[in-house]
Amino acid sequence: MLEDLRANSWSLRPCCMVMAYRIAHFCSVWRKKSVINNLWAAPIILLYRFVSECLFGYEIQAGATIGRRFTIHHGYAIVINKFVVAGDDFTIRHGVTIGNRSKSNDCPVIGNSVELGANVVIIGGITVGNNVVVGAGSVVLDNVPDNALVVGQKAQVKVIK
Repeated sequence: MLEDLRANSWSLRPCCMVMAYRIAHFCSVWRKKSVINNLWAAPIILLYRFVSECLFGYEIQAGATIGRRFTIHHGYAIVINKFVVAGDDFTIRHGVTIGNRSKSNDCPVIGNSVELGANVVIIGGITVGNNVVVGAGSVVLDNVPDNALVVGQKAQVKVIK
């Protein structure tokens, strides 16, 4: 968690958002291990939902798995589905949506050192490789290889580093 705080430059809002997610994720994992754990974990997760959605204006579901050094810049209107898996050094900006298409639970798997610009949409059971930068306003519907720069409405790989 200390790495997350450093990655967010100790800025109050992003640090609170990431810390709240980390605590809720811990509770989400532990409440599945025993019915008794629901007695203490469920109220914490409900409080997290209230704080995150009503006070901070984002929805990073507690079940999402996000690696170390998770960085949020201007964290408004962020939505991350509970089935999303993201690697280390994951950076997002405002308006990012990551989730499933229609009613399936197929969500993106995002590699290490991925940076998402403002208003990026990544949906479906796709894989985003390592060291990828997704430009602002991009809609990613297909797999993205490692070391790529991705831009566009239906994002297409323009450059492979």
